Amino acid sequence: MPVRGHVGSDYERLRPEFRVISNPWAPTERVMLVPPIVPDVALIHAIAATRDGTLLLDHMEDDALLAQASRTVVASAERIVASEELRRTGDGVILEGIHVTALVEAPGGARPTLVRGVSPIDADQIREYVAAAVDDAAFKRYLDRYVYD
Repeated sequence: MPVRGHVGSDYERLRPEFRVISNPWAPTERVMLVPPIVPDVALIHAIAATRDGTLLLDHMEDDALLAQASRTVVASAERIVASEELRRTGDGVILEGIHVTALVEAPGGARPTLVRGVSPIDADQIREYVAAAVDDAAFKRYLDRYVYD
């Protein structure tokens, strides 16, 4: 992918696989070429989905690109809906089900993060998560309280 903003940054030194070339459409401009990533698995949460795995994703996130780049995609969704409802829901990016390996309906599955138009971010919960993540025992207690219980 061509990227303009990183030319001249430390990426040129730190990431030898990133190349800087002349822009073919504006030869006096330099652009950085960033090679693709190919994740083994992507875990994403959708606003809504259909039974065939077609997802409605937040237009402000890169989840569709991540899914298309990944070998396996496991998606959760706030709700499973009919295809007609998904396509008239409004703002969002539709990712066709061909990209999705597995799907589960999981209302609140992105909690404590935001699901645009569904639920806000829970900043207090994020702070609690960050504090718990520094210690194995504290993180186990966090998981027991919010995930397993």
